[in-house]
Amino acid sequence: MLGLFIVLLDFGVKFVSTKKFERVVIIFIKKQFKATSVKLLIVTGLAFMLLLVGCSDNDNNNVNGDANSEQTAIKIGLDPYDYATVPAYLSKEILEQEGFEVDITEAQVGILYEALANKEIDAFIDVWRPNLHESYLDKYDDQFETAGTLFSDMPLGIAVPTYMEDINTIEDLTDSADLFDGELYAIEPGSGMAQTTEKMVETYDMTGFTIKNSTTAAMLSQVEQATKNEEPIAFNAWRPHPMFVRYDIKFLEDPRQSWKLDDVEIGVTPELKDDAPTAYTLFSNMSLSLDMVEKWLISIDEGSTPEELAAEWVEDNQDTVDQWLEK
Repeated sequence: MLGLFIVLLDFGVKFVSTKKFERVVIIFIKKQFKATSVKLLIVTGLAFMLLLVGCSDNDNNNVNGDANSEQTAIKIGLDPYDYATVPAYLSKEILEQEGFEVDITEAQVGILYEALANKEIDAFIDVWRPNLHESYLDKYDDQFETAGTLFSDMPLGIAVPTYMEDINTIEDLTDSADLFDGELYAIEPGSGMAQTTEKMVETYDMTGFTIKNSTTAAMLSQVEQATKNEEPIAFNAWRPHPMFVRYDIKFLEDPRQSWKLDDVEIGVTPELKDDAPTAYTLFSNMSLSLDMVEKWLISIDEGSTPEELAAEWVEDNQDTVDQWLEK
């Protein structure tokens, strides 16, 4: 009896076709047992249980590959910009529904590039290429791979309120330092935008300006105060961001091209494609629209959490999720 079970289990693992295995079981039983119907019924029942186990395991392996070997713990790097919560938390929600354990690691941009290069995280969802993050790419680009592109040709640069009708280019701004009290507002020192702002000041010879670096929230607090009073202000601006919904502002033209258009990509470790193909497939196919992201950001301002928004979006857009996962 034990020998029969071992043989059947071995067949269940090796045979691809359920019907083929079923025929083998029936033939084997008929040859081995010339017994009463009760005895045959018992043996057949036990054999059928083995058939289910063997064929189920075999079918799963054929459909999904060696699923047990796929890495299911993923760490995603998130920098301190609200728009980046969209791909980060969408990825978390989608992968958790696929059985992954996902940890979101929050840090500054430079720290996350280093973490990705050192394989302390598996993915960084805010790689700006080729201009804004040029200094980081020069240092780390050969230590990670690009899985996919979230946005293309991202608009960014310097903005002013639209009521400043005579200020339409960065050259206009350069000639009007006194109007702006010589202050140019920028985000955190060391960020790609702060570095580009410094290069812009050199390119346009903006000797009358001092860069006032701060957090994004602090910079926008200055913008809100200035626009309420219809006062002059010039500052870092980019999309996607709800600032273009909240405030009546405009980008300044950049004739000397200090602010070049970038793509936003998802960087991953070189091993992720083989270690976690489901996650890699998601990162390769995910793409987002500026309007969708800005609606998300407005919802965050109104009190929603990224987790809530991700769960709602995935539920409402399952067809898109299936496309991203290539289901």
